[in-house]
Amino acid sequence: MKLATTALAAALALCTAPAFAGDQNVDLSSGVGSFVGTAPLFDGGDDVISFTGLAAGSYSFVFSLSSQFVTGLTASVNGQAATITPMGPATFAFLTGNSTGPFSVTLMGTPGSQASYSGELSVQAVPEPETYALLIAGLGVIGFVTGRRRR
Repeated sequence: MKLATTALAAALALCTAPAFAGDQNVDLSSGVGSFVGTAPLFDGGDDVISFTGLAAGSYSFVFSLSSQFVTGLTASVNGQAATITPMGPATFAFLTGNSTGPFSVTLMGTPGSQASYSGELSVQAVPEPETYALLIAGLGVIGFVTGRRRR
């Protein structure tokens, strides 16, 4: 009985541990989301990191990734391919751009025995055209009032 209870407790503890490899969900509500991948990586062909917690809309983003012992690494954010720079056993990826939420990063490569990666995605909301129109109208009104006061 005690062995069964211990085994059940161990199984539950493993189920609640955070996922570091493979597909992940990362909270991006603060505007910055970081992720870490350690072996086994690319189980099933690719790793997909999904970012949650953003309101619908357009965002400018900056994505960076560093990996070790992964050959043939490719990375994309919402289908936009990142620039890959291999440097010996290390590989770096970088991408800036604009896209609509939700965000998803897809990583592919061939992992070595000590493969790992870490990365970050930061986003900033892009104002909608109505915001710019309101700003320009406000500046026009200020200019008109200033012109009337000078006369």
